[in-house]
Amino acid sequence: MMPMRKMMSSGLPNMIIVLFLFLFIQFLLGMYINLFVTIPAISSFFMMGYGPYGGFPLVMAHMFLGILIGLISLGILFLSIGTGQRNMLISATGLFLSVLLAGVDGLFFLFDGQNNINSYLMSTGFILAIFFSILLLVYTFQSNSNVSGRKNPN
Repeated sequence: MMPMRKMMSSGLPNMIIVLFLFLFIQFLLGMYINLFVTIPAISSFFMMGYGPYGGFPLVMAHMFLGILIGLISLGILFLSIGTGQRNMLISATGLFLSVLLAGVDGLFFLFDGQNNINSYLMSTGFILAIFFSILLLVYTFQSNSNVSGRKNPN
């Protein structure tokens, strides 16, 4: 099992805070796209019909940020495995799966005719990602305070 001091220096809390920042930006981009950008109905998976489309850079930024969020959540999952703590592993797994749910349904939303169910599942994945991120932060700082509160046996 990895000591908590190493876990704190491993960057897990910093990664979670960066994830919060990216989730916030992702939310703002997604809401802007949902409210002010018209996504054309195209049949090409490689987005060939997006050429004259004005909102394309925003959609691509939203997709790129989603990929970054997915990679960060995967990194958080790997770091939580190293802690050896079951509650952190379960929360990190929930985080990764909720980000995966949001990402996959985001792609389905874009390429399957903007169905409301895909939008709903995408937002559900986002809310679950926020929930699991908060849990991870609580567990991380709670574990750190438990370790620092112990007396040195020397």
